[in-house]
Amino acid sequence: MQNVDPTDQQNNEIEGEPLLIGLTGGIGSGKSTVAQIFEEAGYPIINADKEARFIMEHDQHVKDDLMKRFGKDLYNQDGSLNAQLLSSIVFNEKEQQSLADLNAIVHPVLLDHVFEKAGTLAEDHDVIIVDIALLFESNLEDGFDYVIGVLTNPEIRLARLMKDRGMSKEQIKSRMLTQIGDEILKEHSDFLIENNGSIEELAEAAQYLIEILPYLPNTNVE
Repeated sequence: MQNVDPTDQQNNEIEGEPLLIGLTGGIGSGKSTVAQIFEEAGYPIINADKEARFIMEHDQHVKDDLMKRFGKDLYNQDGSLNAQLLSSIVFNEKEQQSLADLNAIVHPVLLDHVFEKAGTLAEDHDVIIVDIALLFESNLEDGFDYVIGVLTNPEIRLARLMKDRGMSKEQIKSRMLTQIGDEILKEHSDFLIENNGSIEELAEAAQYLIEILPYLPNTNVE
């Protein structure tokens, strides 16, 4: 994990290429809330889930491949994705290959789309944050200068998901099985934000990173 004092940079932002920051965490960790905190602080956010949904509904090649793999019922009559049906298929413990097939179809296009969008944002911003759930699972860490992991106690995650999303324990378990464990998240993230308390405590925990991100050195600069 990194420990950077912004005063070491003599209050000057690092010159060079913009930073691309990955923000990740397991389901129910509060990752999206952290992304919102960063956005309110002025950082542009690319939400990978929203971009993936856009691709699955607007990229005809992706749509054709998904219908070929999962059936035409995957899309409603208006062309929108039947997300509930897709989730029931890919997060079924007996159909683990389905999630791998979904990722194989969507991820290559998604990554090109995300990095292209990041390149556009980099014209006006020094730091771009990508909110992406399966960052480590997809072996994408090398594509980012730094990775921020959001960590929450499993019991709290379970309670949040059951209350806020109405998910059953079985549904939550199926989702969690597709994601890395907390120890791997701790080991591979450059920074960690713990989210076990109130929204005010979470905002306070994120404040350190909000202040130092512009001063971090670009890892691609030799």
